[in-house]
Amino acid sequence: MNERIDEQHTFLRTVIDMNPSYIYAKDEDGRYSLVNLAYASLFGLSKDEMIGKTDLELRESRQSGRDIAEMDRFILRTMKGIDVEEEKFVDTSGGVRWLQTSKIPIVTDDTTLVLCVSTDITERKEHEEELAYQANHDVLTRLPNRRQFNDDLTGFLEDASGGALMLIDLDRFKYINDTLGHDFGDLLLIEVSERLEDFLRPYGANVYRLGGDEFTLLFPDCSKEDAVAIANDLLDQFRREFWIQGQEYTITPSIGISLYPQDARDAKTLMKNADTAMYYVKEKGKNSFQFFSDEMNHQFYRKMVIEKELRSALSRNELTLHYQPSWHLSTEKVCGMEALLRWTNQTLGPVSPSEFIPVAEETGLIIPIGEWVLKEACKQNVRWQRAGYPPMKVGVNVSIKQLLDESFACMVKDVLKRTGLNPDYLDLEVTESIAMYELDIMIRKLNELKEIGVSISMDDFGTGYSSLSYLKQYPLDTLKIDRSFIKGISSHEDHKAIVMSIISMAKHLQLKVTAEGVEDMGEYDFLKQTECDVIQGYAISRPLSPDDFEKHVFGKMKL
Repeated sequence: MNERIDEQHTFLRTVIDMNPSYIYAKDEDGRYSLVNLAYASLFGLSKDEMIGKTDLELRESRQSGRDIAEMDRFILRTMKGIDVEEEKFVDTSGGVRWLQTSKIPIVTDDTTLVLCVSTDITERKEHEEELAYQANHDVLTRLPNRRQFNDDLTGFLEDASGGALMLIDLDRFKYINDTLGHDFGDLLLIEVSERLEDFLRPYGANVYRLGGDEFTLLFPDCSKEDAVAIANDLLDQFRREFWIQGQEYTITPSIGISLYPQDARDAKTLMKNADTAMYYVKEKGKNSFQFFSDEMNHQFYRKMVIEKELRSALSRNELTLHYQPSWHLSTEKVCGMEALLRWTNQTLGPVSPSEFIPVAEETGLIIPIGEWVLKEACKQNVRWQRAGYPPMKVGVNVSIKQLLDESFACMVKDVLKRTGLNPDYLDLEVTESIAMYELDIMIRKLNELKEIGVSISMDDFGTGYSSLSYLKQYPLDTLKIDRSFIKGISSHEDHKAIVMSIISMAKHLQLKVTAEGVEDMGEYDFLKQTECDVIQGYAISRPLSPDDFEKHVFGKMKL
């Protein structure tokens, strides 16, 4: 009988030892009285070495040992089992394992034990942690994402007495994505993220990727003076080139800053204000930073109203064209005109083109509005020719968005056909910003227009985009010198030098030259002495309505 009992004990001990679960028991003093091989291996000990020892002796953390002992005493005191859903265990190699443990009291003839059975849930725990990490981090950059930012911003507002929120948007990132590809854009975002993390490390601040090319930074206990210094340092960080696939690239940031609690006391408004400040930077030229101000809210409200009203401007017949004469310096006669868009709204009254044209560009409304301008200018020119007035060329401004539209050349050709205007009497004015786009694309676009028979002018020349190598390849007819170089030219030697250089370069390239913004006779006389061909400006005439153009321009001509 005793032999059979011994055999059963041996069999049970073998079953316990060979069980992959961690099985162990502790007496009323917390000393191990039973451990299986799997559990002993966690400590790097044999079963015999563990028997009689306590968790205070075996655990790496004494606090952990005390917490376990307290739990075991509670089980023995109440004689109720406990399920521990997650228990962190550091093994002998320093690796972290997670255990799920069931603990129950066992009463024998001579003692009471706590019997424990633990299951290793490390893999499941790591999977859960990875899912939680993915939910709160950006997949591409591994930065905390918008969700984590919202959580941290809430805590920031609860804990900090003050601070700054900075919103960074990368300038012209969409253009980089469109021209160099999304894979390149992703590599650039990773490089930017790493540079921002390195920069912020001394500040103990976090950077978050909200999505696209937008990043946010939180600085607790940060004064306005501190924020200025940080923002300037951030701009310096972007002055260093980024190396991607063995090549150097430069990208600049627009940074909007809102201060807590000065600008807002809640997360939504604080973020909205930083966003408003960032867009203010975008509109003012990019690559800078700006603090939020109440005046910005007024400006953006007006911009919203302009956008809303502009959408109905065509259907309400609120748009008109005025025509500014061009004056040939050699013949001293009017030789052409430029069509200029005007808008008078039923709610806002007259709205400056400097206000509504950028809105039309941003919203894409420039496409239908630009087509209307072209049709109206061509129809008006045909009316004047049919009325017997001297035929002359009309200039029409073309937005870069129109030029990039694949159907633009076909639209121009169709408008000329429908209105009956000879292509010789249409000049399309593009801005110098075309140099920001792929040279081959722009050359193809301009050549498509030249094939129709129209002439092409580069407007606002001298603002810094074009190079001589570009100009030589564009199929241009005329350079129009930006008005900023003409203003006060009679008394500014540097402006004189710039204008004379542009004229000399244009003549070398066999291009005609028009000077814009000529306002007084001093400017007129200087340009007449040079080889400038044509001028525009108040010294000749303001932009005129069609009726006034007939009266004050055609009316003074010999028909």
